[in-house]
Order: sequence, then C-alpha cells, then structure tokens
Amino acid sequence: MRSYWFGVIATYLHLIAMATYVGGSLIMELVVGHAQKSIPPAQAQVMGEKTADRFLLLAWSALGLLLVSGIMQAYAKSVEPMLMGDGLFDSGYGWSLFLMIALWAVLVVNGSIMTFVLRPRLKGKMGAQVGAAQVQARQGHLMKTVRQMQWITRADLVIALLVPLAGAGLLHGNGLFTTGVLAPLGLG
Repeated sequence: MRSYWFGVIATYLHLIAMATYVGGSLIMELVVGHAQKSIPPAQAQVMGEKTADRFLLLAWSALGLLLVSGIMQAYAKSVEPMLMGDGLFDSGYGWSLFLMIALWAVLVVNGSIMTFVLRPRLKGKMGAQVGAAQVQARQGHLMKTVRQMQWITRADLVIALLVPLAGAGLLHGNGLFTTGVLAPLGLG
C-alpha cells in the first residue's frame, strides 16, 4: 500500500464527487422535476433550462473528479496493474471494479447524449413566418425530446445509486462478486 494520506485524499474526493452526482440527480428528479409540474409551462421551461445548465456543470465536474480520484485510489491501493488487464476478471474485486468503471462509462455516454444531442434540440427557435402545422410538428418533436431526456435522467439516477453499492463492496471485502456475497440474491 502506498502513502496513507494519498489514499485518504483520493477516497475523500471520490466520495464528494459521488455524493455530488447522486445528490444532484435526486434533487433534479424529485424536487425540480416535481416543482416544474406545478407552474405554467413557459416558466417550467425557463426553470428547467437554468437548473439544467447549473446541474450539467456539477455533473460533468463530478464525473471528471470520479475518474481522477478513482485512478488515484487504484494507485494508492497498488491495483493499477489489475486495471491494465492483469487479473481484472480473476477476482470478485476485479469484477466489482469493472462494474463500477462500466457504470461510470454509461453515465458519461448518457451525459454526452443529454448535453450534445438532446439539449440542443430544445434550444431551436422558429421564425415568424411559421404555419400552425409547423408549430404543431415542432411541439411534438420537443415533447418527444423531453420524454427521451426524462427516460435517460431516470436511468442515470438508478445507475448512480448502484455505483456506490459496488464501491461499498470494494471497501468491505473483495467486492460484490466474491463467492457468497451475492448468494442471498442467487448471484454469488
């Protein structure tokens, strides 16, 4: 094991980043989303844009910090050779680590879809010489985009709640996939 304080700081940063991501996701889904339903649509749209702008900054910062602090933790625990393929799938610890990395990657992909594909669709404006059919088509397209964003946001929340479970398995043993750990669920 390498420097004690390096590992402590890495773990602290990792926990702060995960708490920020999970807490922010819960607030966006359970508080902001609910509040938007009780105000007029135009206000809900502005509220959604403003809160999403701030949350995206927090979410991307948290995901970046999770990557950096995760690498720091691997170094502190001297498990970086495992990350390079040397025994990653030979232990419950390795499988749990792989699960955490895979779930993090899904969060990054979902965040990229939200940030670079779906959000720009919501920002487009229509010209003054637009007919009723075009307005209706645009509204339908916007509603479809909003539903896609809601689905991804909810999936992200579930994933974000599973990542700490895998991390807890690493902290309190050899991971979730150690023989017997998931036996009560029929998985170990």
